[in-house]
Amino acid sequence: MEKIIEVMERHAAGVTGKIGIGFKNFKTGEEYYVHGDERFPTASAFKVPVLIELFNQAHEKKISLSDMHVLKRTDISVGSGVLSNLTPGLSMCIKDYAMLMMALSDNTATDIIHRLLGRDNIAATIERLGLKNTKADMTCRELLYTPAGIPMNTDVEEAQKIFDEMDFIKDYKLITDMNIPNDISSPRDMMTMFSLIYNKEIITPEACQQMMDIMEQCEGNRRIPLYLPKRGPRKVRVIHKTGTIEYICADCGIVITPEQTYGIVMLYNGFTGDPDDKRSAYDNDEILALISRDIYNCLHKEPAAAE
Repeated sequence: MEKIIEVMERHAAGVTGKIGIGFKNFKTGEEYYVHGDERFPTASAFKVPVLIELFNQAHEKKISLSDMHVLKRTDISVGSGVLSNLTPGLSMCIKDYAMLMMALSDNTATDIIHRLLGRDNIAATIERLGLKNTKADMTCRELLYTPAGIPMNTDVEEAQKIFDEMDFIKDYKLITDMNIPNDISSPRDMMTMFSLIYNKEIITPEACQQMMDIMEQCEGNRRIPLYLPKRGPRKVRVIHKTGTIEYICADCGIVITPEQTYGIVMLYNGFTGDPDDKRSAYDNDEILALISRDIYNCLHKEPAAAE
């Protein structure tokens, strides 16, 4: 554990901005956090508590995962995913929208589910789970339009033009103020969610397994999984969710190897306050990938890929 602590603290000290890191060995129960109870913007990692509330409402029979929803033009949100490029009129079941929300981080699918569940219900479940530093107040549209200064009723094509033409975001409140309505969490809160799911301690064991199956399809592989073995007898499984907005870079989840199972949470707020700093969160993928690699190497005799 001492080596893992050294890795986490060394990487945290070396970044521009601030990073929160969490590690938990699910076999021994050992855990350690850097800035563990501090609030960070999560970007799309806020979709984890949304997924939990979806399966909670399905269990309580408030909705059915097999219910169909017809994609409308008014549903479409800009940003990540594929639905914004498809023709309205497409009909899919709610579980398929959930798969797109987590596997492709589809913003349109997320907003459909967020509205279906109700933000107050999502907040109530977050509170019930004891997550004191987590909020999922905002849809993806709100999370993207607000810092860009775009009115919520702006047509999606017009909003996309604005995003394409603007140099950078205008309002940094959602990046700097963790007490206003926002989508945020802390390393400890994110680890709590993944621990509850992995140990099958919320909703039902079947629901937890389905959530893990969905998150194992996450295609954001430039962070936690990048340097980990992808084939052969040392192949790892990664159950996780990423998040990216401008300076914000997140990846949170569970790594399952033939020898170990552990949780890893990384929430990086790279905002420096420098208006000339034009880095994006995509520039910070390597930071998270190296933390993941080094933690893996602390736990395994056979090292992961070199830098």
